[in-house]
Amino acid sequence: MLRDQRGFTIVETMVAVGIMAIAFTGMATVHAISSRAQSLGQNEGLARYVTDQKLENARRMAIGAVGAPGDPCSGSKIVQGVTFTSVCTVSNVTMGKKVSVKTTWTDRFGARSLTLTTIVSQVTNPS
Repeated sequence: MLRDQRGFTIVETMVAVGIMAIAFTGMATVHAISSRAQSLGQNEGLARYVTDQKLENARRMAIGAVGAPGDPCSGSKIVQGVTFTSVCTVSNVTMGKKVSVKTTWTDRFGARSLTLTTIVSQVTNPS
Protein backbone atom coordinates (compact mmCIF):
# COMPACT_ATOMS: atom_id res chain seq x y z
CA MET A 1 0.00 0.00 0.00
CA LEU A 2 1.46 3.40 -1.06
CA ARG A 3 1.24 6.47 1.12
CA ASP A 4 -0.02 9.69 -0.36
CA GLN A 5 2.98 12.11 -0.47
CA ARG A 6 1.13 15.29 -1.54
CA GLY A 7 0.61 17.10 1.80
CA PHE A 8 1.23 17.35 5.51
CA THR A 9 -0.48 15.15 8.05
CA ILE A 10 -2.48 16.67 10.87
CA VAL A 11 0.21 15.58 13.34
CA GLU A 12 2.95 17.40 11.40
CA THR A 13 0.80 20.53 11.19
CA MET A 14 0.04 20.47 14.92
CA VAL A 15 3.74 20.05 15.79
CA ALA A 16 4.64 23.01 13.56
CA VAL A 17 1.92 25.16 15.17
CA GLY A 18 3.16 24.19 18.64
CA ILE A 19 6.76 25.13 17.81
CA MET A 20 5.62 28.48 16.40
CA ALA A 21 3.50 29.16 19.50
CA ILE A 22 6.50 28.56 21.77
CA ALA A 23 8.67 30.85 19.61
CA PHE A 24 6.07 33.66 19.64
CA THR A 25 5.67 33.37 23.42
CA GLY A 26 9.43 33.79 23.82
CA MET A 27 9.44 36.82 21.52
CA ALA A 28 6.58 38.43 23.49
CA THR A 29 8.52 37.95 26.73
CA VAL A 30 11.64 39.52 25.25
CA HIS A 31 9.57 42.46 23.97
CA ALA A 32 8.05 43.07 27.42
CA ILE A 33 11.47 42.97 29.11
CA SER A 34 13.07 45.28 26.55
CA SER A 35 10.16 47.72 26.77
CA ARG A 36 10.57 47.90 30.56
CA ALA A 37 14.33 48.41 30.28
CA GLN A 38 13.86 51.17 27.70
CA SER A 39 11.34 52.99 29.91
CA LEU A 40 13.57 52.74 32.98
CA GLY A 41 16.59 53.94 31.01
CA GLN A 42 14.70 56.87 29.54
CA ASN A 43 13.45 58.08 32.94
CA GLU A 44 16.89 57.67 34.48
CA GLY A 45 18.39 59.69 31.63
CA LEU A 46 15.83 62.44 32.20
CA ALA A 47 16.58 62.42 35.94
CA ARG A 48 20.30 62.73 35.20
CA TYR A 49 19.54 65.69 32.92
CA VAL A 50 17.47 67.46 35.61
CA THR A 51 20.09 66.76 38.30
CA ASP A 52 22.95 67.91 36.08
CA GLN A 53 21.10 71.19 35.44
CA LYS A 54 20.86 71.79 39.19
CA LEU A 55 24.57 71.08 39.67
CA GLU A 56 25.55 73.33 36.75
CA ASN A 57 23.49 76.17 38.22
CA ALA A 58 25.34 75.74 41.53
CA ARG A 59 28.69 75.78 39.72
CA ARG A 60 27.79 79.09 38.06
CA MET A 61 26.67 80.83 41.27
CA ALA A 62 28.90 82.90 43.50
CA ILE A 63 30.22 80.68 46.29
CA GLY A 64 28.41 82.74 48.94
CA ALA A 65 25.03 82.21 47.27
CA VAL A 66 25.30 78.41 47.07
CA GLY A 67 23.03 76.97 49.74
CA ALA A 68 21.85 80.41 50.91
CA PRO A 69 18.14 81.12 51.46
CA GLY A 70 16.49 81.58 48.10
CA ASP A 71 18.88 79.22 46.31
CA PRO A 72 16.70 77.67 43.55
CA CYS A 73 18.49 74.31 43.70
CA SER A 74 15.62 72.38 45.30
CA GLY A 75 12.26 72.04 43.59
CA SER A 76 10.18 70.09 41.10
CA LYS A 77 10.30 69.94 37.32
CA ILE A 78 8.07 68.08 34.87
CA VAL A 79 9.87 66.57 31.88
CA GLN A 80 8.00 64.47 29.32
CA GLY A 81 5.11 63.92 31.71
CA VAL A 82 7.25 62.73 34.64
CA THR A 83 7.62 64.89 37.76
CA PHE A 84 11.18 65.03 39.09
CA THR A 85 11.67 66.45 42.60
CA SER A 86 15.16 67.60 43.56
CA VAL A 87 16.53 68.25 47.05
CA CYS A 88 19.93 69.90 47.46
CA THR A 89 22.28 69.41 50.38
CA VAL A 90 25.19 71.83 50.79
CA SER A 91 28.09 71.37 53.19
CA ASN A 92 31.34 73.28 53.65
CA VAL A 93 34.59 71.63 52.62
CA THR A 94 38.12 72.95 52.31
CA MET A 95 38.23 75.67 49.63
CA GLY A 96 34.55 75.40 48.71
CA LYS A 97 31.21 73.71 49.18
CA LYS A 98 30.04 70.18 48.49
CA VAL A 99 26.69 70.16 46.71
CA SER A 100 24.64 66.94 46.54
CA VAL A 101 21.41 66.81 44.55
CA LYS A 102 19.00 63.94 45.11
CA THR A 103 16.31 63.69 42.45
CA THR A 104 13.31 61.41 42.98
CA TRP A 105 10.50 60.40 40.65
CA THR A 106 7.76 57.82 40.41
CA ASP A 107 7.02 55.96 37.22
CA ARG A 108 5.02 52.86 36.39
CA PHE A 109 7.65 50.72 38.13
CA GLY A 110 7.57 52.57 41.46
CA ALA A 111 9.62 55.21 43.27
CA ARG A 112 13.18 55.78 42.01
CA SER A 113 16.00 58.18 42.90
CA LEU A 114 19.35 59.45 41.66
CA THR A 115 22.00 61.36 43.62
CA LEU A 116 24.87 63.33 42.10
CA THR A 117 27.53 65.35 43.95
CA THR A 118 29.99 68.07 42.99
CA ILE A 119 32.37 70.54 44.64
CA VAL A 120 31.89 74.25 44.05
CA SER A 121 35.27 75.87 44.51
CA GLN A 122 36.13 79.31 45.87
CA VAL A 123 38.74 79.51 43.12
CA THR A 124 36.29 79.12 40.24
CA ASN A 125 33.27 80.81 41.92
CA PRO A 126 34.52 83.75 44.00
CA SER A 127 32.01 85.64 46.13
